Amino acid sequence: MEVRDAIARLDPDDAELIRLVHWERLTIVDAAEVLGIPASTARGRYAKAKGDLRAMLGVEAAR
Repeated sequence: MEVRDAIARLDPDDAELIRLVHWERLTIVDAAEVLGIPASTARGRYAKAKGDLRAMLGVEAAR
């Protein structure tokens, strides 16, 4: 529930990208195609959304 709540707090476009990649198991390139955005834009949004989720959940980034 905590993860779903955190995703719900993301920008709606970023949340949809996270859902497509993690729940629908699409690649970022395929998710970008579904969303009608360039793959490079999707990669940037995905990285930012992951960082936002980590911050919301208090998770340290793995190195």
